[in-house]
Amino acid sequence: MMDARGYALIARIVSMGSASLLQYVIDSAPWSAATSAPALQKIGEIAHEERDRIASFLRVLQKQHLRRPALGAYPSHFTTTNFVSIGYLVPRLITEHEREVAELESHLRNFEDEAIRPLAAGYLDLKRAHLQTLKDLAKPASV
Repeated sequence: MMDARGYALIARIVSMGSASLLQYVIDSAPWSAATSAPALQKIGEIAHEERDRIASFLRVLQKQHLRRPALGAYPSHFTTTNFVSIGYLVPRLITEHEREVAELESHLRNFEDEAIRPLAAGYLDLKRAHLQTLKDLAKPASV
């Protein structure tokens, strides 16, 4: 049975992942110039991988007959990212991912639950990999 601390960590991860700027950008069907299409496609892939991982946390809760945490709405300030260039968007996604990685590292530092820790650590690894991918997208294209 999952303890309150394990449930709280899963609830935080679900909240963080389901109402992120990354998910908002993909759900709002952003416009991009043809030259930005590959970057936007990569961002979409990242978003879908993270959404799938969040779904796996929800399945863990369901298997243990625990209540799903409220997913909530996207913050209203995300609407400022509508109709922006990839060059504007990617640095904001990087900042968000850096903040999320730091928060997850903090949560996991003293978290010992043998059932939840590997799942959360796997999500942290995914976030780190996605952070690096976003940083790669931010680099100027070589000529």
